[in-house]
Amino acid sequence: MTELLGLVFSPWTEKARWALDVRRVPYTFRHYQPMIGEPALRLKLRRLRGRVTVPVLTTDDGRVLTDSADIARWADGRGEGPALFPAEHEAEIARLVALSERALDAGRALTLSRMLADDEALAEMTPPPIRRRLGPLAPRLGALGIRRTLRKYDGHRTDGEAHRRTLVSALEEIRAALARRAPAEDAPRTLLGRFTFADIAMAQALVGVEPPAELKLGPAGRRCWSDPELRERYADLTAWRDALYRAFRAR
Repeated sequence: MTELLGLVFSPWTEKARWALDVRRVPYTFRHYQPMIGEPALRLKLRRLRGRVTVPVLTTDDGRVLTDSADIARWADGRGEGPALFPAEHEAEIARLVALSERALDAGRALTLSRMLADDEALAEMTPPPIRRRLGPLAPRLGALGIRRTLRKYDGHRTDGEAHRRTLVSALEEIRAALARRAPAEDAPRTLLGRFTFADIAMAQALVGVEPPAELKLGPAGRRCWSDPELRERYADLTAWRDALYRAFRAR
């Protein structure tokens, strides 16, 4: 059976899961444990050095795919459901997927920086059995993991205001793209006039404003991902994202 290795709280994993689910492709999901699971992941990817990350899809014929968009393309060739990469929109989908990645990178950097000042969020990042053993020392271990992740994705190289501008720029582009689409009576607007992987990708860009309920975050983690000022400013976009989930998120 096809297996997806990922994180239940990760928007990158959610992009892959949404694509597999909306195409009704059967798979098993396995939760990845950062740091602890990295040696096995390196062996799977045959990559002893450099960055390794999830989601990772191992197909039933042994292929290994390591990018949300590649996993979505693989899913698009299987199962049934909305075509995620229609040929006439290929270039624009690629552009929007790249934009979503920049927005997600910025949102992650902002979130991790907030987590470093929140002991409850740091403790949540520690696996429960270890958290119970460490007690009040758990936030220290969580902080080590957060700083490691910031370095891993170069989030520490850019200041918070620059990350915020990157995120806001992507949000404004979503708003402008939706404004060009006429509303439908029985479905939410889509970025390209039909539901595609661009909608899945850009919906996840809003995680840095307010995470969707589908991401399995603890209360402190959800608080750190959320930005109250942006949540108020872009309430129309989170409402659009939530409508997409109701209309297109197969379960």
